[in-house]
Amino acid sequence: MNILEINLNNLGFANFKKIIDLIIPKKERRQSNIIIGYIRIYTHLNNALNLMNQYNYKRAIEHLKLTKNIIKQLRFDEERPYLARIKKILDSIIGKSKSISIKMLKDESSDPLHIKTSMLLAQNICILRILKTNKY
Repeated sequence: MNILEINLNNLGFANFKKIIDLIIPKKERRQSNIIIGYIRIYTHLNNALNLMNQYNYKRAIEHLKLTKNIIKQLRFDEERPYLARIKKILDSIIGKSKSISIKMLKDESSDPLHIKTSMLLAQNICILRILKTNKY
């Protein structure tokens, strides 16, 4: 044992995990991580929705791709069906990005292929899951 380990043990770091478990139980930490994941997804969806116009639609698609990467990183088995639903919506939008861009260039106020509506649906899934997770 070196001097640093001895000093850390004297400061109570050896029991740090036990202290954290007492303050914030594992279940609550897991719920917090789920909520944080959905907030990250929601934020990127919101940014994409705000950028979905004829000038910034490419950046909006990039936000949707980032959102897909966030979903891939989340490892919550109980949330798999909901994350899969959001991913399906994103795949649909990203897959149609070329035709979306053509339609956005023609008419900025249009909702080509109902992409804005689809993004709102994905946002609603996030909000409902946050509320459900926060309940328990």
